[in-house]
Amino acid sequence: MKRLFLLFCISFFCLHVHSQTAQPLDTVYLMSGKTLTGIVKDSTDDKLKILIPKKGNFKADFIDLDLVFSVRYNNGSESVFYKQDTLFGNYYSAQEIKYFLQGERDARMNYHCPMWTTGAFIAGFAGGYTKSYLTFIPPFLYAGTTTFFRIKIRPGAVSNPDYLKYDTYLLGYEKQARQHRVFRTLLFGGIGMVAGFVTSSVVSDYNSSHP
Repeated sequence: MKRLFLLFCISFFCLHVHSQTAQPLDTVYLMSGKTLTGIVKDSTDDKLKILIPKKGNFKADFIDLDLVFSVRYNNGSESVFYKQDTLFGNYYSAQEIKYFLQGERDARMNYHCPMWTTGAFIAGFAGGYTKSYLTFIPPFLYAGTTTFFRIKIRPGAVSNPDYLKYDTYLLGYEKQARQHRVFRTLLFGGIGMVAGFVTSSVVSDYNSSHP
């Protein structure tokens, strides 16, 4: 009897948690271009309270309203918290910022730079192979030079081709894509540097053991 009661309690708890986490969630669009999903409870003059799903339950979090662009509720309605105010540096309208943030999201999801990362690996490999005090210069120098080249936006790398006619969308896309390219070239440059160092050591050991 006790075992049946325990199973009933566990089943009830699981169903209760599932019913909470299964309900439609709200989406918070941040000024950074990232999004959060959860249940928005309320907002004060400077904070937004949101319950974020975590391990079958909800964790309360508070976000500064200055960091929030808008909230899209699960019923389809949207509340925009961003306000255009040149005194605080908010020069763009809410619609222009919306395009800017969408550009950042598209770049974050779709921008790839295989040619640049390949070049970074080669530069890092060359630097690591020398095993000198100048080893770190080629990867950082290569990553720095990438900032002088424009971003090419492929038609298939955007969520909506119509966005390409908006300047703020292009600004957001290029900003995020440049950051992504610099980070990836530094990463692959570091990997190449380690590979070059290891290869140089292996070659040196082989040459010393086979004169």
